Amino acid sequence: MAVTDPLEEIERTTRKLDEYMRRHNRTVFGRYPLAFSLLGTFGVVTTLYGFEQILDEVPLLREHPLIPLFIGIGILLVCGSLYKRLEKKFD
Repeated sequence: MAVTDPLEEIERTTRKLDEYMRRHNRTVFGRYPLAFSLLGTFGVVTTLYGFEQILDEVPLLREHPLIPLFIGIGILLVCGSLYKRLEKKFD
């Protein structure tokens, strides 16, 4: 009859538990990256398509496409300068 060391038994059990938790402790995104990438892409594309359809319903914006272009460029410039200010603030 072999006598087992209780500390060895605890270490072996701990290793098994650690290995089990490592295999089962991944995030859902880590388990299904393709599904979440496709869902995220679909969400972005449908949002942009929705914005396009809404802008197409407004006669002024449909007849003068430079207006949304300049509005979009203005928003990007404001966001860029805000980003630079916040970046300097947190450095």
